[in-house]
Amino acid sequence: MGHIEWNESMFIGVPEIDVQHQELTSIINKLYYAYMDGKDKELLSDFIRQVNDYAHYHFETEEGFMKEFGDEYPGLKQHLAAHSLFFDKVIGFLLDYVDDKDDITPELLDYLTDWWVKHINGIDRDLGRFINDRRIG
Repeated sequence: MGHIEWNESMFIGVPEIDVQHQELTSIINKLYYAYMDGKDKELLSDFIRQVNDYAHYHFETEEGFMKEFGDEYPGLKQHLAAHSLFFDKVIGFLLDYVDDKDDITPELLDYLTDWWVKHINGIDRDLGRFINDRRIG
């Protein structure tokens, strides 16, 4: 996929989460462009750390919303598992690059961007609907 083109359709209707989605998308795009432009390892590693740190912060925010509703949120286990998978697969490989254990590949960055867009437009959209239904009701 490569570069992520943020657009109105990616908003899930929860302002705090939407702002964080935009920020993490921006950081992911910076990593993608730095890699594609052949930037040095130090800069790439900095962007990788930013993706990791902000993803932790963002996922904690989402998980806080989910846990607020406890067992009412039917997608809790699936959503938490998706977050774990993201850190195990994507972030783990990126951090291996930082630690000189592996290289970044275009395929890895494509996987990162594809995963992120599908996550927002799928499971996060469901979470947004759930949160807004509870807030209105």
